[in-house]
Amino acid sequence: MLQTIQKIGPVLDLFTPERPEWGVAEVAEKLGLPRSSTHAILASLADTGLLAPTARGRYRVGWRIAELSETLRASLDVRAQAAPVLRELVGTFGETVHLAVMERDKVLYVDKIVGNHMVNVLGARVGAQLDAHCTAVGKVLLAQRDPADLDRWLAQAELRRLTPATVTDPAMLRNELHQVRVAGCAFDIGEAVAEVHCVAAPVTDDRGVVVAAVSMTVPASRFLPRKAELKRAVIAAGGRISARVAAATGATPRPARRRKGTH
Repeated sequence: MLQTIQKIGPVLDLFTPERPEWGVAEVAEKLGLPRSSTHAILASLADTGLLAPTARGRYRVGWRIAELSETLRASLDVRAQAAPVLRELVGTFGETVHLAVMERDKVLYVDKIVGNHMVNVLGARVGAQLDAHCTAVGKVLLAQRDPADLDRWLAQAELRRLTPATVTDPAMLRNELHQVRVAGCAFDIGEAVAEVHCVAAPVTDDRGVVVAAVSMTVPASRFLPRKAELKRAVIAAGGRISARVAAATGATPRPARRRKGTH
């Protein structure tokens, strides 16, 4: 297994802008590997999406590389720009805040600051991956998907019930995601953890593409009386982070792009 993993790097290194496609025999000859093991490595990389087979039986870089690149870009660039805004939110409200991105249909938490109330919600740890359908940040990130992509996800997703409030019906979730796009924010009303409520808003890059979500996680007893105020604060925080991300690239902030097929 280790020997196979050590061969993956040199194989991927062969794919360059100057030579974006390779065949099995060419890779085997270039790296001095048996054709049988070379074919197995290329096929495995294609199965994971790191490579994609062409109609001519050759291979090129796959969609997973682009997805990993977007995840890295979001988690590094956005995290740095979001940090001051997250600290400001905690300073103002004393509640736990998170920054999350989507990776392989799971919510990946890339930053968080724990609140300073005596009774607080610790929230998800940095690096944790959670289901998207039952989290406020996950709903924000799902809501920005193109209709065909969302249909694919809903068709194969396991909408697990974590609490009595978890939405597990695909039609109900689809309708809720529509409301998220309209409202510009999403809620988790005890759907992942009972008696823990969250509100999240999108973060966009300089092109107006939603690349992350910012959220505030609050015990239900404190959330309900301040729901409208917390919603406004988180939406504003998402806007400030988006502006900082755009400014870091020298671009003018753009509003979040509308998905294709929406009005």
